[in-house]
Amino acid sequence: MVSKIYSNKIYMGFDRFFFSIILIFFLAACAGIHPVPEKETEKDLGLPTPEIIEKPNSEGQAFDSRMMASHNLTQKGYLLLKQNDFDGAIRLLERAVGINPSDGPGYFYLSEAWLGKKNFNLAKQFNGLALLYLRSNLSWTDRAHLQKKRIERGLNGL
Repeated sequence: MVSKIYSNKIYMGFDRFFFSIILIFFLAACAGIHPVPEKETEKDLGLPTPEIIEKPNSEGQAFDSRMMASHNLTQKGYLLLKQNDFDGAIRLLERAVGINPSDGPGYFYLSEAWLGKKNFNLAKQFNGLALLYLRSNLSWTDRAHLQKKRIERGLNGL
């Protein structure tokens, strides 16, 4: 009798475990059903969207209100750049890199703004800083190298 009760408890424990696993898979499958809203693409100017910019966090980086302010200014500068407001973008992006001098995306966008104004010398300087500060992120580095090629074509009058 004791072994029969004990085996029923084991069976009921297995039954609960099996039910839990099925429930987890069901909930995981339901989570993917909701449509995800489309984000703007970077095809307009060939610029990476602000979502690619890593926000400062308390785990991976030292969290600092200056870094968050710089990040927000960089995002706003991106939006102005996208609207071809190069002067407005330059003002915001210069503030961003002034607050956080290691803001690689800020330098990238500054270079892009100077490219838009056809000032290839300043674009080259900011591109060099972007390459320096973005060297640990492969997708940003690739974009910065492509930007560098466009700058060199502009300097050579092509």
